[in-house]
Amino acid sequence: MSPMNLVVLAGGRSRRMGLPKYCLSLAGIPLYEYPLRQLGVLYRRHIIVENKGLIPVDGKPKRLVVGDLVADAGPLGGIYSGLRASDAQLNMVVGADMPFVSPSLAQAMGRRARAQDLDILVPNIDGLLEPLFAMYSSRVTNVAAELLASGIRSVRELFRNESLRIGFIDRAYGMQYDRRLLSFFNVNTPDDLIMAQLMMHAGEKSIEEERICG
Repeated sequence: MSPMNLVVLAGGRSRRMGLPKYCLSLAGIPLYEYPLRQLGVLYRRHIIVENKGLIPVDGKPKRLVVGDLVADAGPLGGIYSGLRASDAQLNMVVGADMPFVSPSLAQAMGRRARAQDLDILVPNIDGLLEPLFAMYSSRVTNVAAELLASGIRSVRELFRNESLRIGFIDRAYGMQYDRRLLSFFNVNTPDDLIMAQLMMHAGEKSIEEERICG
């Protein structure tokens, strides 16, 4: 069974936040580190895509930091850049602003994508697609390159491409592995960052209460 890689997209322009998300921290930890810490053990290599050259590699042998290959191309450009840097057939792509991603859900999606030989496996939660918590095969790379070369910047165009084998998971599937679907919570605004801090504090308090009562 061939290993998979993790691609974390940290190059967004963050207009709603007001500053780049890689500058943000949550509980004293850089925001982009959370998906790496949550999911990193599942994957052979960790590829961080960013556009300012400010994220350190920190000497971690499994970590590769790469720049966006296409300027201002949004998530589609980030996905393309990450896949180009990856040597794996199958890759988990997540946003750097998703601090509560579920390893169980990521593993389940990887198994399903591999079993069904899918090029893309993307959550569709009540009609809302989640392209930044999704599986992408290396076969997506050339399709993304063609879209970008033609001036298209929408990730959704990948899901309409008839040359790719595309699958979807729904709310019920996601909740089997991530009951509250917190994997899809992302930090887009200052209010979201405050909410993430509250959620983290509530989770730590719950764990501590369980330890004491147990």
